[in-house]
Amino acid sequence: MQDTPGKSVDRTRVTLLMLLSISMVSSASVLIKMSASDALVITFWRTLYGAIMMASIGAVKGDLSEFRGPVLKKNWVWLVLIGFILSLHFSTWFASLKLTTIAASVMLVHTAPITTAILSTVILGESLRRRSWVGILIAVAGAIFLTWNSLVAEGTGAFLGNTLALLSSVFLAIYFIGGRKYAKGLPNSVYTSVVYSSAALAALVFCAILGINILVLDPFEMALFIALAIFPTVLGHSVNNYLLTLVPAYIVSAIVLGEPIGATILGYLVLGEQPPEMTLVAFVIILFGVALVVSGMAQRDRNSALSLDDTHGA
Repeated sequence: MQDTPGKSVDRTRVTLLMLLSISMVSSASVLIKMSASDALVITFWRTLYGAIMMASIGAVKGDLSEFRGPVLKKNWVWLVLIGFILSLHFSTWFASLKLTTIAASVMLVHTAPITTAILSTVILGESLRRRSWVGILIAVAGAIFLTWNSLVAEGTGAFLGNTLALLSSVFLAIYFIGGRKYAKGLPNSVYTSVVYSSAALAALVFCAILGINILVLDPFEMALFIALAIFPTVLGHSVNNYLLTLVPAYIVSAIVLGEPIGATILGYLVLGEQPPEMTLVAFVIILFGVALVVSGMAQRDRNSALSLDDTHGA
């Protein structure tokens, strides 16, 4: 029987899966930093391979019949737009990593829960707890401090990289909101196949407009693209989706806080990249603010679950 939130689950298995997810998604920034390709080229190959892999998983699971189902027929335009937004998120984030440190870029990208919280309030009518609003103010202050310090201490390159990371976080938040609204009723393999394919097509169009060659024949570069599709995409995000069948969403959301830490550690161990002291100070401030936002949203979701009289204690 498949486990669902609220039922007894193996805590050791859940813990190991969360550690696997954090380590896998944390690998993305290091792999991108190692690549010499243009950000749009990386976006194209990562999402193309991701779409192929998720479609293959869907074929094994027998999900592909849903491509002809009513949900996809009704929402396919929105899914294509979500893929377009995902392409913008990836390309701006990848470009950011070329200009600034992993710690700064990943932390600023992961201010996305702030934008998600605000958009959820405005678009979905979901109220925020006072704790979340305090967290928003703290995280925004930390982001301003980090971005301004990068301009003063590290120059315009790092400042542009941090600005791109903040822009990427907005696209990521929109992507999350779109997924919450339009992924319902679709197997994850089908949803991600369509979204990743649309993202790859968008990146291809951008490359054509800008005259960027997408053909990469270097074996090392191709290995990096495949690794991006396997580790942070299939083994990272897909594990997150599986965890949602085992535990409530507010527990899985803790992974958002783990990725910047994991990425910074991997950046130091693999690339020897040590962030400036002021970057680490801002890192802690932003992480604390985002933690308040996520915990406030988690408490709201938990209270909502309990209000349904879940006798299993969700």
